[in-house]
Amino acid sequence: MAELKRKIDKFLVDWKNLKNRKPLIIKGARQIGKTTSVEKFGKENYTSFIEINFVSMPQYTQIFQDGYTTDKIIKNISLLNSDCKFILGETLIFFDEMQEYPDTATSLKFFHEDGRFDVICSGSLMGINFNQIHSNSVGNKEDYRDFPKIKVSI
Repeated sequence: MAELKRKIDKFLVDWKNLKNRKPLIIKGARQIGKTTSVEKFGKENYTSFIEINFVSMPQYTQIFQDGYTTDKIIKNISLLNSDCKFILGETLIFFDEMQEYPDTATSLKFFHEDGRFDVICSGSLMGINFNQIHSNSVGNKEDYRDFPKIKVSI
């Protein structure tokens, strides 16, 4: 069965081709294909794709226990999973279900300033209280709003 092309697929490729790309937050309703699109993109366009889902892997909220700098986060991810490979310029870190740990947004400033790894966050963002986030990384992230696929019959 043929796969439907979505606007987000082109957007992700265009984002990767930006010279000074910022970490990306993809927002949208539940169950519309955000995770599937990012997983496919990450596996096809990066040597190393690291996916952290805060719903199915709640232990990963610990990666921020020492602070939000890139080095500390990378160290803590590696302690939880030594199979993760961090290759300069060839690694996409995908923080999925960000609404479960909204303070992930604080780390985006550090990832942007560091520049060694690409970062995408995704989630429905339902119930996030932005007052609880230490820093919302304004100017250090890009936002994308995803919408459900619409099947058109002719």
